Amino acid sequence: MSTIKKLFKLLVMLLLLSACNYQAKSDADAIKNTIESFYNTQYDAYLEMKYKDITPYLDMSKIQNQNKVIALKRLAIRRKYIDEKKYCYVEKRRFPLSFKYKSIDIKNNHAKVILEIKIDRQQVYPPFIDSGENVFELKKDGDDWKIISHSYSGLKMFEVSTDKKLPELDLEKLKKQIDDEFNCQNYMVIQITPYNFGNNFV
Repeated sequence: MSTIKKLFKLLVMLLLLSACNYQAKSDADAIKNTIESFYNTQYDAYLEMKYKDITPYLDMSKIQNQNKVIALKRLAIRRKYIDEKKYCYVEKRRFPLSFKYKSIDIKNNHAKVILEIKIDRQQVYPPFIDSGENVFELKKDGDDWKIISHSYSGLKMFEVSTDKKLPELDLEKLKKQIDDEFNCQNYMVIQITPYNFGNNFV
């Protein structure tokens, strides 16, 4: 093989390797953007006490993700109603959180991400933010990556289940539950924490 052919072959291999590396980095960046946008949108809804659409980041064919939407709606409504009735203190400050990606394993159109979320443990965070290890599975949908599943220790305190769908919201029933809850407490002023949301923990 001539020197020119060898150089040409080497150049082609380098270009292919560079293209693969670029695609892997592009996918990893898109995955990070999906996960972080998902958290930021939820936090915005929590603070504004108004549901914000998180479905662009989720595979909505999955029951867990349907439950995430229902749980976020419920949490936003609950916080707003408690604040309007002045039943107790409702946190309205955003506290810092940082994302440390331990691994992003991409195979074709599927990815598994192991993420550690770091928080200020002196502060109160929403129930959907769980410090420590979070494991995500995602799939590629066109140019986007969507969350298929999310494993974390706080799952049962927010979306509750991955295989049994939560009932749709009944606004009047929810308000009555809140009224009854705080009437039972004799309107005692307490701080709302992610774990102080009654029996359903949301």
